[in-house]
Amino acid sequence: MLLCLIPCIGHFVLLVFAAQDSNSGENRYGSNPKKLPEPKLPFELALALRYLRPKRTFVSLITLISIIGVTLGVAVLIIVMSVMSGFDRDLRERLLDFNAHLKVTESGKPLAGHRAVRDIVIANKEVSGAAPFIIGPVLVETQPEEGESPQIFTPWVRGVDPELEPTVSSLLSTNKLVAGEADVSLNGLVVGAEFARMLNLRPGDFLAVHSARSFNRIRQAQEDGKEAVLLPDDFEVRGVFDAGYYEYNASFVLASIEDAQALYGLGDAVHGLWVKLHDATQAEPVRQQLLKTLPQGLVVTTWEDENTQILEALKVERNVMFFLLFFVMIVAAFGITSSQITFVVQRTPEIGTLKALGATGWQIMQVFFAQSLVVAVLGLTFGFVLGLLALGYRNEFLEFMRVATGFELFPASIYGFQALPSKIVPGDLVSIGVGSLIICLLAGVIPAWNASRLKPVEAFRHE
Repeated sequence: MLLCLIPCIGHFVLLVFAAQDSNSGENRYGSNPKKLPEPKLPFELALALRYLRPKRTFVSLITLISIIGVTLGVAVLIIVMSVMSGFDRDLRERLLDFNAHLKVTESGKPLAGHRAVRDIVIANKEVSGAAPFIIGPVLVETQPEEGESPQIFTPWVRGVDPELEPTVSSLLSTNKLVAGEADVSLNGLVVGAEFARMLNLRPGDFLAVHSARSFNRIRQAQEDGKEAVLLPDDFEVRGVFDAGYYEYNASFVLASIEDAQALYGLGDAVHGLWVKLHDATQAEPVRQQLLKTLPQGLVVTTWEDENTQILEALKVERNVMFFLLFFVMIVAAFGITSSQITFVVQRTPEIGTLKALGATGWQIMQVFFAQSLVVAVLGLTFGFVLGLLALGYRNEFLEFMRVATGFELFPASIYGFQALPSKIVPGDLVSIGVGSLIICLLAGVIPAWNASRLKPVEAFRHE
């Protein structure tokens, strides 16, 4: 085997030496070698590349600036769109952590017989869990020490079943707790982190909770002509959760399903069922399936229906950012236009010579159009590399800026994210690449067209 390879290797070495000696016109034996066929570029592209060679002129500087402009425009587009996609992904995940994929309720009244309804829902093979819930506003009042004024707030209480809630959300999981424990039994509350901060609450503190039942008693007493005293229910704060979303952390407290039923006088009824699916994207098909099997009068809504405003606002913001940032590419395209105009003016005598030698206007146009193509391709390539590299080190850059300037560019206390999210969407990369390439090519059309219309006599008039 090795003996067979020796002649092949020797032949390859001779070819390499012959190629190296071809520029001098001689090989090492002093004879003229036989030239190997060289790949030939199209006339227009070869001339365009020759014009683009750096020659320490003002035109070369303009070309470099044009490439940098395209690079920065593409990089900014990739970074911003990927960060916006990351926000959308993380927000959806956090919404699904707090809310299930489907909600089953009874139109206009509490859901009685929720256990039988849950059995029907669980029978669907796409459903992974279901749990009853109660949600409603309450008025809470802190119980401070003597001499201090109580604080009053109106959060939403969410009644949960400690055994079934983990099948639909992660609110009672240990990784969501920042203090205390997830104990909602016997008038126990688990409150949001922002809610606890506003009222200065810690595990072991007590809250007086005024519910709809209390106000109904007062109204009934007034109708009967009797006097009634507003007596709240006392609850103990036993834990603090962090849902990762400000509105939930500030506006919700968790109680047991039995305590919530007592607060609203529901008896054994609940407000509805949370339903979690194996695949959240199948929410609408499963909704249609459940409507066929559930009793008449029950309403099934999806998680997207519940969060339409938030998701639509984020989608609109993302689209607006995409179109606004594309104007950066238009500005970069003006750099290509200016460089091509300068090229045409500088190469006017050469254009006249080419026209006199028989070059057509279309060929001249292709020469300068090819220059725009080369600048666009180089700018796109460097832009993609810079954008993806910046995304990879985005959080390290934010940390460096925080240390260097003392200013936090992405405060977690405001945005609710510990790190800057990002998600690279192939479709966005294709749109950015194709759109940027088209804009850059259009920027070179007018200069190339003007060069193609130049007449030989006019080209030599000023020589």
